[in-house]
Amino acid sequence: MSKPQAVQVSILEQHYTLTCPAGKEAALKQAATNLDLKLRDIKASGRVMGLERMAVMAALNMSAELLDCKAQLQTLEIAMQQLDQRLIAALD
Repeated sequence: MSKPQAVQVSILEQHYTLTCPAGKEAALKQAATNLDLKLRDIKASGRVMGLERMAVMAALNMSAELLDCKAQLQTLEIAMQQLDQRLIAALD
């Protein structure tokens, strides 16, 4: 079993050392970069004050994006199943 790997990330100029499974370092760095960008966008909007509130807003925005992606994936899976059924019917 692989040993957890330490990864350095920076979010809003704060540096963190996090651990993750071996081979997942790039994904963790990308996730940290994505979060940093979301927080910077919220901060730049000038509407939200305080780091805690910004973090909550970023988490809610990212959660909404995840839900949208899951819905799109489900729609694509249904379309693929329907196409698969049409292909099977055409071959019969």
